[in-house]
Amino acid sequence: MILGDSEIGNEKGQQHRTLPTLSAKPRMSLLMSSCPAASPGSMGIDETRYGFMDEGWATTFEYLFERANLRQAAADSFYESFRVASWINDPSIVENIPIITPQDMLKGAANSHNPYGKASLGYLAVKDLLGDDAFRKCLDAYIDRWHGKHPQPWDFFATFNDASGRNLDWFWNNWFFGNYYIDLGVRSVTHTGNSYAVDVDNVGGLAVPFDVELKFTDGSTQSVHQTPSVWMADQKRTRVRIRVAKPVRELTLRSGIFMDADSSNNRWEAR
Repeated sequence: MILGDSEIGNEKGQQHRTLPTLSAKPRMSLLMSSCPAASPGSMGIDETRYGFMDEGWATTFEYLFERANLRQAAADSFYESFRVASWINDPSIVENIPIITPQDMLKGAANSHNPYGKASLGYLAVKDLLGDDAFRKCLDAYIDRWHGKHPQPWDFFATFNDASGRNLDWFWNNWFFGNYYIDLGVRSVTHTGNSYAVDVDNVGGLAVPFDVELKFTDGSTQSVHQTPSVWMADQKRTRVRIRVAKPVRELTLRSGIFMDADSSNNRWEAR
């Protein structure tokens, strides 16, 4: 199955293209209804209890469709406003209920956000963690092994562990069993010669990817990407080491669609 930024395929390798003639809301409705038929949604999921195993994937595929159909910035903006903003900007405790919580026990905001936006972000985070090729391999293995067999969440987690050859239990526990949210912050920056050590606090606790955006004294910029793997050893704090060829004037943490609940502590400026 092909699963990249430009196309989505089903388990038989058939590719599904975007629908450029539809406006945003009709296009979303059609994609949301059709994606599960060509994805893990065809596995026979118990949506009553584990809707995130179906709706989370449909939401993810819809976003990837939109990235292929629209400019990336437009797709990101649409995803953020429709799937992430209402969750990340709501400080109520109900928003921190773990994704693994059976859906028939959820009410209100959690019932809207857990199976859709939050789960989708989790799938996109593991895609970033593994890389596109390994992610496709794992998703193919999951569909091949469990198509129509009514898998439980633990079957999905175990299949990705096995197919990737990596123990991702720390990631599954963090994203699907934890009561975390997204909030990163620059704790400190140490400059030695042409090297910068950036200590980043994971205030919210979720293992998200992020970029360290550098702005140099000559006005040029550089972005250094960090996958969720930086949180494997310590999910509360990580140190990013960056070698540069010229002085840094300021740096900012950027997490894109993984919207930060409080971005006021994401920037450092040289003194």
